[in-house]
Amino acid sequence: MTKKGVAMISGGLDSTLAAKILLEQGVELCGLYLSAPWGCCDKTKAMKVAAQLGIEFMVVKMTQEYIGVIRNPKYGYGSSMNPCIDCRIYMFKKAKDLMAEIGASFLVTGEVLGQRPMSQMRHSLLLIERQAGLDRLVVRPLSAKVLPPTLPEEQGLIDRQRLYGITGRSRKEQMELAVRYGILEYPNPAGGCLLTDREFGNRVRDLFESQEEVDLEEMELLQLGRHFRANPLTKLIVGRNEEENATLAEYLAPGRLFFVPDRFPGPVVLLIGPPDEETRRLALRLILHYTKKQKLPPEPKVICRVGVPRGEGQRPMEEVLALDEGIEATQLEAMRI
Repeated sequence: MTKKGVAMISGGLDSTLAAKILLEQGVELCGLYLSAPWGCCDKTKAMKVAAQLGIEFMVVKMTQEYIGVIRNPKYGYGSSMNPCIDCRIYMFKKAKDLMAEIGASFLVTGEVLGQRPMSQMRHSLLLIERQAGLDRLVVRPLSAKVLPPTLPEEQGLIDRQRLYGITGRSRKEQMELAVRYGILEYPNPAGGCLLTDREFGNRVRDLFESQEEVDLEEMELLQLGRHFRANPLTKLIVGRNEEENATLAEYLAPGRLFFVPDRFPGPVVLLIGPPDEETRRLALRLILHYTKKQKLPPEPKVICRVGVPRGEGQRPMEEVLALDEGIEATQLEAMRI
């Protein structure tokens, strides 16, 4: 074995500490950030951490097969649409591929025994590494002393006595370690993976129930705007602010319509699916509902852009529609995802 490992870096305190602890032992590390379609962790913060640690940093994007992991998890879901065990197995397999590519012998994570109820219990930690083909090759510096010794420890590449035995959800010990290692800036603990969020999980479930085939772009869209299911085949996404309006515009493509307020401030609507007359009217009603009444001109109109294949010199076809009626709150809530 070599004294080289791949360290999973999220940008948070735990993964930063795990890497720092092993760097203090002279271990060579390559930082790895796994990029999910909805960006659960902050890539910018992860890059900053890697730079501060002085280690190589690589970003690996989740591929289309990741959708299958979420859709059909072997080990089931948690509180929402979060297949935590299957997801970690998938991530560890990606890390294993990088290990083989760069000649690393083991994986390093900031996992803490008992911190997360589904994927960080003792049996889950050992199951995940075994299913990923990394049995006894996952070093968890923060909890190593309360877990079985790993091969790098047994072979003397890592000094087990200089590792820790932290357990549970409290961050007190990690914060004390941060002071000891001179880590003065780190983010507050976030809510975790978006798949554990009820609203986001409902959107994922709705997408899977409505479509047999789902791609990464459609998963990305789940984190944007307000979502409404017009019928089993058609969904509308309403921008919540100027930034989201601009981002949604980038997703106009064949089979989609994009509705933009004509010379007044208001939300845009991206329509995905068959655009019959009723769903087009619904898009207009949503714009009217979410526009401040004092911002509306005397005769408000909306520009409808029709998605066309992307290519140089091609522009979306457009038509102007009158905006003249709102929508009842009860109907709105009935369609909201």
